[in-house]
Amino acid sequence: MAPDSHLDRFFALPEGWRLSIDPVIVSNVLNSISDSILVLNQDGDVVYANKATAEILGYDPRDLVESGLEGTFFLREENAAFNRLIVDAVWTKNRNEYSEVDYHQLDGSVRRLAATTSYLLEVAEFDTVFVGFVALFKDITEVHNLRERQQRLIQEKERAAREKGESLHKLAMSVAHEIRNPVATIGGLASRILRNGQAPEETKLQVNAVLEMARRLEILVEKVEEYCEIPEATIEVADIAATLVEAVLVAMIRGMSKGVTVKLEDAIPDHESFSFDATLIRTALNQVLENAIDFSDKGATVVASLKADHTGVAIEIKDSGQGISEQDLQFIFDPFFSTRTTSPGMGLAIAQRIIQEHMGTIDVDSKLGEGTTVRIHLPRLAYYSAL
Repeated sequence: MAPDSHLDRFFALPEGWRLSIDPVIVSNVLNSISDSILVLNQDGDVVYANKATAEILGYDPRDLVESGLEGTFFLREENAAFNRLIVDAVWTKNRNEYSEVDYHQLDGSVRRLAATTSYLLEVAEFDTVFVGFVALFKDITEVHNLRERQQRLIQEKERAAREKGESLHKLAMSVAHEIRNPVATIGGLASRILRNGQAPEETKLQVNAVLEMARRLEILVEKVEEYCEIPEATIEVADIAATLVEAVLVAMIRGMSKGVTVKLEDAIPDHESFSFDATLIRTALNQVLENAIDFSDKGATVVASLKADHTGVAIEIKDSGQGISEQDLQFIFDPFFSTRTTSPGMGLAIAQRIIQEHMGTIDVDSKLGEGTTVRIHLPRLAYYSAL
């Protein structure tokens, strides 16, 4: 290779070292890469910069080689974080596998760069020789802006959900308070009329209907109070598989009375433990299983399963009932919403609030005539923050 070869300056190779690849090919390859590539020798001098550097960093590669870092990047305080990456690489010999940093262009625009720095090493006869660093900068501005927009949307969605939850909680408390006393009075008067042996038979039939409606209102009040009185989660290490088994056993007994089979399928991890409130999660599972049984016909089967991975656990409860229409699906977690006149419509609302308390998710897939599947995901975290 000729002494004045471009790649001699690129690698700053000691005398006697040779490249086995045509330097023109190497240069063409590096210049075809859309990311900025800087090569610095062990003294921190820029010995090579590819063509993409001009677009991404705003400096002509020749200026970087001739003026060095002190005459370009280091003159601008707004790029202190970017400069620190290079300082750490050159002077403290720190590798940077990946980091993101804002970079201020000369025209005032700001780009988000993904930065990687690694060693340039050469294996000598008896040792490995450090000869410099390679720094790679990738423009991820569009991806970063998209991530920020998505994060803002998520935060806005979470804020709206919290406000909706707070509003529903206040509404539920008001409903329970306003209904409790009138229901008790109506039920008491209806019972007194029925105990009166002189009441006409037609009157008894009408009063029985009133009493039945009062009982349904009492059940509604109980469910509303249950929703309002959900405590903050007490997070402890527990066995999620055992918690699911306990809920399924209760559901099996309820299912037998309706002719519905409830069973476990798929692998249940042995002693799959992580931090959660076992009592609350069991309550949520009871609500979902109860809902699945109530919407299943006699002879149907409800299947529960649990799987675990590094992100957490996934619980699935599937029924073969009548399913939910697409127009109703968006309301199923709202308190008081139900497609059955005999249901207070609080079960899934209670389950959702508990799962959200654990920073988990609960989703429902359903089609009319094809049954319903409820999927619960609980993250594997060392601790949870109560909402």
